[in-house]
Amino acid sequence: MKLITNIQRERFNEFVKNHKISHFTQSYEWGVFKTTSIACTTKWDFDTVGLVDESGKLNACALVLIRYLPVIKRPFLYIPRGFVIDFDNEELLSIFINAFESYAKNKKAIFYKIDPDVKYVERDIDGNIKGAKNEALITNLENIGFKHLGFSQSFDSTIQPRYTFRLNIEPDVKDLLEECHPKTRYNIKLAQKKGVEVYEATRDELPIFEEIMKVTSERQGFLTRPLSYFENMYDQLNPSGMCKLYLAKLNTKQALDNVKSELATNVKMVKEYELKLEDDSLTQKRRNKVAGQLTQEKNKQKKITAQLIEIQDLFAKHPEGIYMSGILTTHFGNKSWYLYGASSNLYREFMPNYLIQWHALTMAKKDNYEFYDFFGVSGRTDEKDPLHGLHRFKKGFGGEFTEFIGEFDYVVSPVLYFAWETMLPMFKRYKNMLKNTRKSS
Repeated sequence: MKLITNIQRERFNEFVKNHKISHFTQSYEWGVFKTTSIACTTKWDFDTVGLVDESGKLNACALVLIRYLPVIKRPFLYIPRGFVIDFDNEELLSIFINAFESYAKNKKAIFYKIDPDVKYVERDIDGNIKGAKNEALITNLENIGFKHLGFSQSFDSTIQPRYTFRLNIEPDVKDLLEECHPKTRYNIKLAQKKGVEVYEATRDELPIFEEIMKVTSERQGFLTRPLSYFENMYDQLNPSGMCKLYLAKLNTKQALDNVKSELATNVKMVKEYELKLEDDSLTQKRRNKVAGQLTQEKNKQKKITAQLIEIQDLFAKHPEGIYMSGILTTHFGNKSWYLYGASSNLYREFMPNYLIQWHALTMAKKDNYEFYDFFGVSGRTDEKDPLHGLHRFKKGFGGEFTEFIGEFDYVVSPVLYFAWETMLPMFKRYKNMLKNTRKSS
């Protein structure tokens, strides 16, 4: 077997997308996107490499992102979500890594990094371990020469998330809804009832998404991407069906009609209970029950009437509707990913974020994808974690709490790698300083 480089798009993608651990960050299009994104402070290059046998058949592949480190001026190589290979085939893995080491040396790389799309341990939806840990692969990679970088639980301490919720969307839509947490089901239906509508948007509507993203970043205190970043992502991924933009919009006319209909039903119920109380044949027990129901409906009527006044004013100001949230999803192989999300500060109690996720995952199912990946949560499941709200939101859709095996570095130049490890904490402190400055501004 031998290693080949610069594999053409069609041949490369055909192998990757049909592999059991395919990931959108391993696609040819992702390599093009990373090298053309003007939002990156340091330019990336990319290459496609693969291991072929005597007949020319591909047995393994890797998308290689190449980035020159500051000051050192030598590259490191990042293979997102690891080699596209059967990691259980130790012989094939050893052959590929030996060939790839020569490739890395020819590139004068200091080191290369992988973070395989391989589970570390089976967990239930609450994060409890229910199976054996995949220590064998870690040991095998370390024996080959890799350095395992540990089991970080932080959401943003690794390049790709170590934890996610990954939902099998092959069952019927009815069953998928039933598997959601009761509160999630309620919020999905509430959004529909309130007049929230979700649709697949066009590239021309990316500025709307970016504006909502700015609102989200201000509210949550993180730095967001510029519009050009999302435009370039859409341009590189959408033509091949790998990227979709969804927007949730409050249909104020529909919301007004819904409230009016709800109020009409309520008024009817109030009259029915009042008529029942006029019946002298009612027992005291039955009379007390009807009186309680009447009180509930009258209290409900006050709330609906207040909503009606609010929605009437909203419709008068925004007859065309209000944009509430948006998400960007990616699609490759047998999976779909929720990659970026944004929500307005307006009418968040209408729960548009739940409906837009439900719409995206059911559309992914319609397009015959097998899994919907919510792309990242903290590994800490307790309520004290700052990102517990995000964890609870994604968990509500019923996916599998998935922990990946983590990052590995293969050191090509030990001296320069030591220098980089010394410098890395300084870059992280600078990054945190920028984040804190953003929060306090």
